[in-house]
Amino acid sequence: MLACESLEAERPERMLFIGAQSHAALRGQAGLTGWQPLKPHADAWDKAGFSRNDKLPEGKWPWVMVLPQKSRDETLLWFSLARDRIAAGGKLLAAMPNTAGAGRFEKELVRATGRVDSIQKNKCRAFVATDDGSWNEAIFAEWRELGRERKIDGTEYVTQPGIFSSSHVDPGSKLLVRHLPKSLRGRVADLGAGWGYLSSSALDACDGITHIDLYEADARALDCARKNLTRHSGKASFHWHDVTKGLTEKYDAILMNPPFHSGQATDVDLGRAFIGSAIAALRRGGKLLLVANRQLPYEAVLESQSLAWRKIAEDSTYKVVLADKR
Repeated sequence: MLACESLEAERPERMLFIGAQSHAALRGQAGLTGWQPLKPHADAWDKAGFSRNDKLPEGKWPWVMVLPQKSRDETLLWFSLARDRIAAGGKLLAAMPNTAGAGRFEKELVRATGRVDSIQKNKCRAFVATDDGSWNEAIFAEWRELGRERKIDGTEYVTQPGIFSSSHVDPGSKLLVRHLPKSLRGRVADLGAGWGYLSSSALDACDGITHIDLYEADARALDCARKNLTRHSGKASFHWHDVTKGLTEKYDAILMNPPFHSGQATDVDLGRAFIGSAIAALRRGGKLLLVANRQLPYEAVLESQSLAWRKIAEDSTYKVVLADKR
């Protein structure tokens, strides 16, 4: 990790890591606090023995490291969050793959700070800006505004930058909702629930659902889901959880629009792991309802576990599959 290499020449006594991910070069770093909204990375950070806050902490640090994701608004927002936490004379260090737009974001940071020092290696770039009192606070203020909650056009659903489908209702999820069996009942789970569209729609459409558990790896999306399901608060529970690790409860039905990307890479095994966790958590006679891109070979997982399945809807991009656990 280039950011870790950049620390070798200068080890600050205290450091905040926004988007924290574990790395061997960080071990032994005193005064290191991490914040990571994605559960798998947060779990890896905890396992490595580092200090972590569930909420981004306030305060000032001599160094703030940023390891942003691929969203433009999220990256600029995180730069502003870092700026708010840098002590006078402190440093902001960011690292990104070139394929995620590292050069473009370096230029953005130059625009706000006047100057950065940069290194490139292994198709990645790390850049450091030092607070000399001349940073353009108006630009950081603009970026800070990107963090405000936003509503999906034509709806009351709230989202925020960086989470999945933050600007619109995912079309695959829309297709699934149009074909929800009204007969769904009992205790239901929504795996990879995002900001709550499937769960909210299912509770609106299916009177027989007694409770729904939302499982989501992104803490920010889960916070939005809590707000989006306020009117269903008595029938919904929210879990910051890595679904690939399995579930402890049993369900009468499970809904999902499983992810199939790890970072920027396609990862079909991620969707397969979601389906495996769902099958294990279904009661006998339970139903699994999923939507996915048409080319993804998820039916083989269902057949390998002896589930009876059928395709109940499809369009040019997506398919909706209903499976029964016999």
